[in-house]
Amino acid sequence: MAEDHEDLVDRTLRWMGDNLRGAYIATYPAEHLQAGQYCVNSGTCILVCCYINALGKVLLKGGPAAKRGRRDFLRFHEFLQRCMPDFLSESSRKAFPPTPKGKSSCGDEWLYEVFRCGFVHSFYPGTDGVWGRRPNLKEYWFPAKSRVALNIDELVRGFERGVEEFRRLVQADTDLRTKFQEYILAP
Repeated sequence: MAEDHEDLVDRTLRWMGDNLRGAYIATYPAEHLQAGQYCVNSGTCILVCCYINALGKVLLKGGPAAKRGRRDFLRFHEFLQRCMPDFLSESSRKAFPPTPKGKSSCGDEWLYEVFRCGFVHSFYPGTDGVWGRRPNLKEYWFPAKSRVALNIDELVRGFERGVEEFRRLVQADTDLRTKFQEYILAP
């Protein structure tokens, strides 16, 4: 089996991909009212955001040494900047209102505050953000009246592209590969 010959980096990235794909393709069972429809869009978003944060921590070699809340955002942003620049580029072309906490009107802040933190700490991103599937739309954001709407399909595709860029960065920086476990487990 190829898995027997994987190092920790490759095994972790495969595991992340397997978990993400499992959540992404999950559908309601036959006895459910929404049988056959996708059922874990919020879980898919949580996985993507948590993996973005973890891999950003590796790119920052376990850092940065900042306050906890912003430190996590800086890790999150690092992955987006280095591995998903298309997300930041598209987001910069959109008109976002300030986030509910008034931090910013940027897509990375919306993804982090409203979706990542909203799902993880509040269970639901509130009334400001919505999410959905738009498989044919090659954009991260879509119009939804007065709310900010996240396209789960493009978020998954973008993260998968981002993982491939992360692989390239790790191949080019021996320190990232050899100290991967130390960096990913850093507090």
